[in-house]
Amino acid sequence: MSSGASGSAAPDLSIVVPTLDEAVHLPLLWAALDAQGVPFEGIVSDGGSRDETCAVARGLGATVLTGTRGRGAQLARGVAAAHGELVLLLHADTRPAPGALAALRAAFADHSLIATGMRQRIDHPARFYRWVERAADRRVRRGWVYGDSGLCVRRTELAAVGGVPPLELFEDLELTRRLRRRGRIALVPEAELVISARRWERDGRVRRTLANRALTALYFLGVPARLLARAYRPMG
Repeated sequence: MSSGASGSAAPDLSIVVPTLDEAVHLPLLWAALDAQGVPFEGIVSDGGSRDETCAVARGLGATVLTGTRGRGAQLARGVAAAHGELVLLLHADTRPAPGALAALRAAFADHSLIATGMRQRIDHPARFYRWVERAADRRVRRGWVYGDSGLCVRRTELAAVGGVPPLELFEDLELTRRLRRRGRIALVPEAELVISARRWERDGRVRRTLANRALTALYFLGVPARLLARAYRPMG
């Protein structure tokens, strides 16, 4: 088992990070995690990186798993290897703000709570992103936690719903749909997650946002995730 710099022999928090060519972002994420002062088991589930992602992850003390590419499949591998009572799913280009992990752990003292999401802060000054943040936080309050809001869930509840669905896209949406049937999911406002604006800036802010909403609607209408995943990739 691997843990953060402040780790113990048996941390009660496992953090699973799916990666694909994230050698640049992983050290920033790990620095933010280690600065929390909360023991954690770090698991990086890689989908075939061509850069130094796996070597960087090992150097940071993470357990590294490799296999089939696809965020759902990668998260499923990582969750299956996790030992903590709580499992936090994070994207590689995010950074928990100081005190975030302690706030998450404290929230689970409420035994009626089975999963949580974090308050989102996008690392860009444009006013547009403040609207995106508020929309994301409202969604979490309604029990829908997407990957960029940092889903944290009791490991027993993950097992009860069959783990993370190995979908190419919307594995987070499908997972929270299953979890909502079992109990309460809540936003932890004291736990802030700083996320990168790179997808919006790369694809166009409005275009990316509208595309995300359209793809979500199509998924709820029954369009297979494997087809929607093609449209989610970088827009030319």
